[in-house]
Amino acid sequence: MRTSNLAVAFFAGAFSLLLAGTAGAYCRTSSCMEGMAHTAAVCDPPQQTDCGTPLFWASRCIGYSVQVNASIKVTFAQTEQVMKAAFATWAAADCTGGNPQMAVTEAAPATCDQHEYNQTKGNANIILYHDDVWPYEGSPNTLALTTVTYNLDTGEIYDADMELNSADNDFTVSDTNVDFDLQSIVTHETGHFQGLAHSANPTAVMWPEYVEHTTTLRTLTADDEAGICAIYPPSPANSDCDATPRHGFSTLCAAQQPAQSTSSCGVGSPGGAPGSDGGTGPSGGVLAGLGALVLAWGRSRLRRRATA
Repeated sequence: MRTSNLAVAFFAGAFSLLLAGTAGAYCRTSSCMEGMAHTAAVCDPPQQTDCGTPLFWASRCIGYSVQVNASIKVTFAQTEQVMKAAFATWAAADCTGGNPQMAVTEAAPATCDQHEYNQTKGNANIILYHDDVWPYEGSPNTLALTTVTYNLDTGEIYDADMELNSADNDFTVSDTNVDFDLQSIVTHETGHFQGLAHSANPTAVMWPEYVEHTTTLRTLTADDEAGICAIYPPSPANSDCDATPRHGFSTLCAAQQPAQSTSSCGVGSPGGAPGSDGGTGPSGGVLAGLGALVLAWGRSRLRRRATA
């Protein structure tokens, strides 16, 4: 929704998309304009919750950074391995005529230990754990939360951060003695990372629930493949693909970064001064700049469903 050009949109709630009906379908995360529901999705076939502009990474490139401390339950090296496997699963999706045109690379480890998007400083798409306490509502049922920052008018994704609830859940990385399978959970979250919303198909990886002790979400269904291929259809390789985050890359949180001139930009931005998104807003949203540039946050949660 918009209030005095302040846009904060939440894509959350484990069951919201299921209210539209029983037809199974992939859905893309999207912006919703003023007066629409907070749930934002564009689905195929269309559902009652359809609204807004579908989200996407315009550069067809993503870089991500694993937070350097990882978790007391999962090592940094294990997290790296799981993240690579999850993104590789989506990259191998079977599109008619090839695979999705999306390149994903691992960047340097992040020392920043929180979700944030910086409008005038460097950024990183961070993968981080919360070992001590889960700072959001929904604990302990929420396994993970992916937050994307995007242009509300165009749908272009500027930033994505993935937070894993290790405070309330015992993640495992092996194929046996599975508790909460990290690869399954991360495969779901990397779908959000790339612009997919929760699917209305209960067999899909993007279904909003995970069944404890299973590894089934490691493998994409035809519904998941159709979704990712719709966002990034196969096309010739882009030799100019650059995964540098908007306004440049930094492993540091904004508070630890030196002040930058608005003339020194990592990636240009529409409207406003070069290197900026037109101004900084309060926590929880960003203020629109020139040229009707409006940003919003979208948050997607995966919840667990314990077996009987």
